Amino acid sequence: MKRITQRAILRLAGRRDLGHALAVGAAVAPLLLAAAVAHAARPGGGSSYSGGSSKSSGGGGSYSGGGSYSGGGGSSGDGEALGALIVLCFEHPALGIPILVIVIIVFIVRARANSATSGHDWSSTAPATYSPPTFSPMPRAEPVRGKLEALRRTDPGFSLVVFEDFLYFLYAEMHRARGAGAAAQLSAYVSDAALAGLGNPGNVAEVTGIIIGSISYESAHVDMQGGASVEVIVESNYVERYRPQGEQRFYVKEKLRLTRAPGARSRDPGKARTLNCPNCGGPLSNMRGTTCTYCKTTVPQGTKDWAIAGIQVLEREPRGPLLTSNVAEQGTNLPTIVAPNAQQVFQQIQAKDPQGTSWQQLQHRIGLVFQEFHAGWVARDPARVRPFVSDNLFQSQLYWIDLYRNARCINRTDGSQITRLELAAATTDAYYDAVTVRVYATGLDYTVSEDGRLLSGSKSVPRAYSEYWTLIRGAQKKATDKNERQCPNCGAPLKINMTGNCEYCAVKVTSGEYDWVLSRIEQDEAYTG
Repeated sequence: MKRITQRAILRLAGRRDLGHALAVGAAVAPLLLAAAVAHAARPGGGSSYSGGSSKSSGGGGSYSGGGSYSGGGGSSGDGEALGALIVLCFEHPALGIPILVIVIIVFIVRARANSATSGHDWSSTAPATYSPPTFSPMPRAEPVRGKLEALRRTDPGFSLVVFEDFLYFLYAEMHRARGAGAAAQLSAYVSDAALAGLGNPGNVAEVTGIIIGSISYESAHVDMQGGASVEVIVESNYVERYRPQGEQRFYVKEKLRLTRAPGARSRDPGKARTLNCPNCGGPLSNMRGTTCTYCKTTVPQGTKDWAIAGIQVLEREPRGPLLTSNVAEQGTNLPTIVAPNAQQVFQQIQAKDPQGTSWQQLQHRIGLVFQEFHAGWVARDPARVRPFVSDNLFQSQLYWIDLYRNARCINRTDGSQITRLELAAATTDAYYDAVTVRVYATGLDYTVSEDGRLLSGSKSVPRAYSEYWTLIRGAQKKATDKNERQCPNCGAPLKINMTGNCEYCAVKVTSGEYDWVLSRIEQDEAYTG
């Protein structure tokens, strides 16, 4: 939001006539109204994940929640504008009072209009008048992330979904090992130079609470022989515990360079969350540097699997998330970024499952996920969210829900509903189908204490926003005659434990094997395709 300083408004006070006052008021009122209701919280990232002051360039899952991606600027300017108006009313009433009247009128009119359009609770479908959009990709360079799909020329089993699962896991394990003093065990996957780049104060006894908020792609290169390198920016939160006592939570931004040699082959989904000997699959405890004592083989980094070749710490600040921050919404009015082949690939996915995949059915599924996601968020009930999100996204949600519980506050998103959906991208590989849609939605967004005190946001003025949601489903979807409130395998009531398995038949439900699950949430101002 453009800041309106007290000094700037007071300069206008020299114009005493009512016409000038009304003109200034009409221009200022929408900005002041936005300042009054802007808030940075939503399912998918809580509020202000990084707790910081600068806008992130990250593109991963709903890192900051709300509008400002790292929970930064906006609140100081908003408070300044409101404070300036109050001062203006006292010092220059001829100008300040008309502006105040206009702000109040605009506030009431917008509240009534939003009430009329948001009168029902959670919407599980798009509006009845909605029709699939005409796909007109906006001109842009090829998305960096998509360049990795060229690996399928020499490695048909490559999957972006599986690669990112592995990357999430490797990053977390690297920091855990650093805290435990066991980083050398990861030598087959992390170079000595990369580990040195991390640094580690000698009094760190443990690194815990590792939550990855965002992974964005900086560069990617794939050669004709199947060798590859990729640079990603990872933004995360973790807690360092110290000897003999004490702990500190950090917001961290790091650039990782990963490499893979020609001839390396991708992991299958079942191994994406394990680390072992890249040659024989034996446990890491058998590794001595890059040599496995079980298979007696030395495996140079990156020759069999991805390895982290370098790390650059861009930011590392001792701060945690803010749960009651106020920031302006960004990116909602930006054009939708549409992949050139989005419609074509979506039609390929439809062709594999003509009975179970249509634009209307996808809308319905997204509506259900949206409904349960918000309901579980407001209730601070992770069990309600669990059946509909991937493992990585669930861990992020569990982190946020625990934070709100511990702070004894509740982020309410009453009346939230989807107003429009637009297809942005689609991919399909040996293991997964993935569809990215831009979700336009509106709803209240405010935080209250458990005893009902308003801590931030507005209880009366809804906030419009948009996000990019990526849903994944097994490429070989299993047919089921069960409804969405039943386990798709055994038909029991949908009761899923924290690992994503049905509590009755123990089958994994959240892998996308049966239906679409939400895997990534990316803010509209940070999404790059």
